[in-house]
Amino acid sequence: MHLRYLLIFLILSQLTVLTFAESCIGYTDSFDVRVLDAKLRPIEGAVVNVTFDRGTSFGDKYFTTTPRYTDAQGKIHYDVLNQGTTTRTIDCAITISASAGGSTKKVVITANKHGSPVDLIFTDVYPVRFYVRDQERAPLVNASVMVGSITNNTDSSGMVKFFYKVGTYSYFASYLDAQQAGTLTVENDTEFEVIFAHYAISLDVMDDTGEPLNVTFTIAGQRFEAADGHFENGRVFGEEVPYTVEYRGLVREGVMTPASEPSITIIYDTHSPMFGDIVPGESGGRPQLTIPVSDPNQHASGLDLSSMKVLYKIEPSDETSPWSSAVTFTSGRDKFTAQFPELPPDSIVKFRIEIKDMEGNMAEIDGKFSILPVEVPQNNTQNQTNPPEPPEEGQGIPFYYILIGVIIVILAVYMVFRLKSKAVGGTEKG
Repeated sequence: MHLRYLLIFLILSQLTVLTFAESCIGYTDSFDVRVLDAKLRPIEGAVVNVTFDRGTSFGDKYFTTTPRYTDAQGKIHYDVLNQGTTTRTIDCAITISASAGGSTKKVVITANKHGSPVDLIFTDVYPVRFYVRDQERAPLVNASVMVGSITNNTDSSGMVKFFYKVGTYSYFASYLDAQQAGTLTVENDTEFEVIFAHYAISLDVMDDTGEPLNVTFTIAGQRFEAADGHFENGRVFGEEVPYTVEYRGLVREGVMTPASEPSITIIYDTHSPMFGDIVPGESGGRPQLTIPVSDPNQHASGLDLSSMKVLYKIEPSDETSPWSSAVTFTSGRDKFTAQFPELPPDSIVKFRIEIKDMEGNMAEIDGKFSILPVEVPQNNTQNQTNPPEPPEEGQGIPFYYILIGVIIVILAVYMVFRLKSKAVGGTEKG
């Protein structure tokens, strides 16, 4: 009795399986998948794929579509085809998988037994609207923004939209030379703003006399020829603006900080230092040269004191004669002194002086000076000695003193005579 019931049950089970299999063999299904956020709004850019039974007799039983992205309505359309093998039971389940904002969802439907669209709802995902603007809050179009691992560019409103699940994410935004990095937190619908200020900058290039130079600028990756040595831009982004200036193969590089220093002047010192009148002299019995030298122009880089060099050799000499170095030191403002060792008397010294400014412009001057002979006093004694000369004898009373004395005596006699004459005349009248 029990065997009869078991046999009937097995027969019915097989018929059920066959009936179910026949309903899935060779099916075709069409449907839309729609991905929604926590507030049932469409998520654009969600990644979706579908897995279903291929219905083949050999090979892989299941097939998974390549990932596709939802459109602005959060939708993707699928047409699914089962090839209808009769060699095995067909699985009528269709698995839909989606990911958005770091979250994943999965839904399983039965072929031709579902509605459309098939919704996948991400209850922990919210939109993040990221704005990039200047200091006047004008939108910056095509700025690059990365939030988490996704990068996109801003639209005409300066905005780029992301979807992320609740959490904290790093961001990096850039526009031309401006850039900013940080973190933002998503707890609900999120708006975030980055401000990139723009500045007006100017650069002038001149030589040490103040004359403009014909140079090439490279700023923000662009090259500019400037015959008058001037560059300006009224709208530059970035707290730091790197620049390169080239003049006759000489390159200067730097970084401007427009917020604190919007204008800079770059000087190329193109002129060498200048020598004044070089004066020979003597100190402690040794010859020396006093050397005035200056770097006089308005924007000169200044003398490189360590580069001062004085070389000399005794004449006659030729190209193969070696040079010697004199001891050189500063002896005043824009003044040097070169000291030589004891040199043969009555000789001629050839010298060469070199000095550079701080930009490497070198001044050089050649010259000669003579060493005076030593004067030896003439020896007129028999024993070859030179005794000190005796002091000079007195010269007597000078003649004009005698003359004055005579005149005084004559005047005295005359006065005595006059006084006596007056005394005699007065007595007679009485």
